[in-house]
Amino acid sequence: MSYIPEFVMASSPLSANSATAPPDAVEQRRAFDLQQFWHCLLERIWIVALCVIAGLFLALGYLARTPKLYQGHIVLEVDFQEPTVVNADGSSSRTRSPYLASLEALRTIEQNLTNRTLLARVIRAEDLSRDGGRALFGERAAGPKENRPSPAPTDSAESRATEPRFASAPTFTPLEEALGGALSGMVRPVIRRGTRLIDLYVLNRDPAMAQRLTEAVGREYIRSSIEQRAAFNRDTLGYLLEEEGRLKQNLQKSEAAVAEYKAKTPDAVQLGGSATALGSQTGAGSTVTRGGVVEDKLQELSSKLQAVRADRIKLGAELAQVADAGENVEALLAIQSIANAQPVMERRRDVAQAETTVAALSQRYKQKHPKMMQAQAALQQAQDAAGLAVLAQPAVMKNGLDQIQATEASLEAVVREQEKAALALNKAAIPYQELARQAETDRALYESVLRQIKETNLTKDVKATAVTVIEHSPLPGVPVSPRPVKAIVLGLLAGLAVGIAFVYVADMLDRSVRTVDQAEAVTGLPVLAAIPETKGDGEKRPGNSQKPVPLRAASYRLVADAPDSQVAEAFRNLRAALSLLGPEADRRIFLFTSALPSEGKSFASANCAIALAQQGQRVLLIDGDLRRPTLHKIFRLSPEQSENGELPGVVDCLVGESGVARAARHVLEPEIAPFSVSSGVAGNLPAAGGQLDILAGGRRAPNPAEILSGPRFGELLAEAVRLYDRVVVDSAPVLAVSDTLLMTPFVQTVCMVLQAKKTPRHVVYRAINLLTTASGRPAGLVLNRLPNPRGGGYYYHYASPGYGKGSYAGYYGHYGEKPGVVTPESNGA
Repeated sequence: MSYIPEFVMASSPLSANSATAPPDAVEQRRAFDLQQFWHCLLERIWIVALCVIAGLFLALGYLARTPKLYQGHIVLEVDFQEPTVVNADGSSSRTRSPYLASLEALRTIEQNLTNRTLLARVIRAEDLSRDGGRALFGERAAGPKENRPSPAPTDSAESRATEPRFASAPTFTPLEEALGGALSGMVRPVIRRGTRLIDLYVLNRDPAMAQRLTEAVGREYIRSSIEQRAAFNRDTLGYLLEEEGRLKQNLQKSEAAVAEYKAKTPDAVQLGGSATALGSQTGAGSTVTRGGVVEDKLQELSSKLQAVRADRIKLGAELAQVADAGENVEALLAIQSIANAQPVMERRRDVAQAETTVAALSQRYKQKHPKMMQAQAALQQAQDAAGLAVLAQPAVMKNGLDQIQATEASLEAVVREQEKAALALNKAAIPYQELARQAETDRALYESVLRQIKETNLTKDVKATAVTVIEHSPLPGVPVSPRPVKAIVLGLLAGLAVGIAFVYVADMLDRSVRTVDQAEAVTGLPVLAAIPETKGDGEKRPGNSQKPVPLRAASYRLVADAPDSQVAEAFRNLRAALSLLGPEADRRIFLFTSALPSEGKSFASANCAIALAQQGQRVLLIDGDLRRPTLHKIFRLSPEQSENGELPGVVDCLVGESGVARAARHVLEPEIAPFSVSSGVAGNLPAAGGQLDILAGGRRAPNPAEILSGPRFGELLAEAVRLYDRVVVDSAPVLAVSDTLLMTPFVQTVCMVLQAKKTPRHVVYRAINLLTTASGRPAGLVLNRLPNPRGGGYYYHYASPGYGKGSYAGYYGHYGEKPGVVTPESNGA
């Protein structure tokens, strides 16, 4: 069983807090961080600048290669008050067309302006197919024909008034159709919203040709509309003339048939039929009335019969109520006929007067008073008379019902006789009414056709159109395409967008730990210190870009050599953070490790040990990296203890050939004393007895893992704790070898060093998992080589690329290079 010191078992929080590694949820997609992306953009601003410059050159190339286009422009007005050919209301005035008043009409005109047939007419009218279309595409100078001024639409209409009208669609040559299709790509009509105006634009390389084509398209559209309307009028007139002859013959035949029937059946004309049965029209030249005498009498008798039937039904219903009421006077009075009968109303009026008298006397007399008794007797007599009158009414109602039934039977017989007579007469009048209606219809159609022929003759030669040109095209002086300012701005914006996209993709693909807040969020561990990146050239002091300080030897001792630098202050922060992790007795042994080589663990452990020694503590710095020991190259040891060529170290202590007191080498005070930047003079360690000793790696060990697997390393640490206040162990990378995993059970605090912008997150997860399995989660992280900030907020964000070389490949067989001499070029080991 391995030996573990009791103070380690009792005080180490690593064994107590054996939490597992960060969950896989940390690997989920990160939310977009605008601040982080802004700093990433500043870091890679050169990419954005290159893309913007490339966009500028592309825009300039586009401007140089793209031909200049000029734009002709005319304005067309659509007049919704157009002349109509056929007016249904008999008026030849100009009326508003609901179709043209709609947006669909404007859209139709807009689309017709780009019609290939219309544009082929333009090609033929302007004789643009003579040279194979070269003038259309601006490949040669315009000839005399092309340079002539564009005639106004009114002039062209007058000049073509004598030309033969198109009887059918014109036929164009294949070249004219092809040039018309090419011209359609140059024409662009646009409707002005809320108006009846259409802007017509035509693009061409030649400004004169652009003006000419614009005028020609508008002119030919107007000509085409006029010709179509004239052809329509001619066709309409021919059709109307044919219809006039046919309708005239039909009218003559209809009138002859009406006259013949009138001669044969004169009674049918006098009797006629009802308006409902025979219609409301009258025959031409006839004397037909809307209703005969028989029909009028039949209508009167039918009305009387309906009234009698209604009275009978009402009286029968009331008699049924009388039967139900019996001799109940109050129930009988509820029947309307009884209540409204004259005798009943008179008796009820007497009762009301008697009641009024009794009520008046009751105010003055009592019930036994003679006047009161007389009034009550009169009231009783009136009530009895009213009851008798009510009871006498049912007999009166029965007599009335018998009379109504007799009247109804008599009216029914008369109505039947009258219906038979009307039916016989109406049958005789039906043929006549049909002939009369036919004659009337033929006459109305004939008169309508005559009116339309007259209107068509008046408008057939009118050359009117709903579209007119209200603004002609000037000669374009400035090209509309390409626009230099717009092209350059779009090129710059496109380059900027592409550059930002490149930066964003690079930021999303970067899986390294780059900032303090990201390291804490990814690992779930606190960042004990963030060590800024430093670079030295042998003349300037690392960590201080403003004050040059000479570097001495081949040292990473920035806490001593540059105490005013940001790096030194970061290690003082690390010292304070380690002291705040728990009681002093529980924080005496510190181990620094990393996931991969060259992340700065030796640099961090050396400077942390110097910072502890400058605080007045006796510190032992142990080089636990038995495969690639480095600490003996960083410090100059005391000469009296280094006379022998080979120094004892950790390996000698582990194999039992030396003790800690004999193997430790004292570091000279000038090596660790702070150097004053202002005066250039080294100071003294505190009078409390600050001391730094180094326990180097010693001789080479053929089997470091086997040596560390025993209890000897724990015994070595126990002996070191008895001799020193603080023990700092520099170990090997966790993922490279297993040596560190064998050491962690014997230490109190494990600090993991990460290199900003280099260490991948999955590597960090793996290292933390291994450390957690071995002894517990690390106490915290040291984020090394954090790029120098360009602003106060950069403590949590990086801004510069990676640096430095060097690896453990010489010993571990991967990660690139052979081990070399430690240099002051960067803070990493």
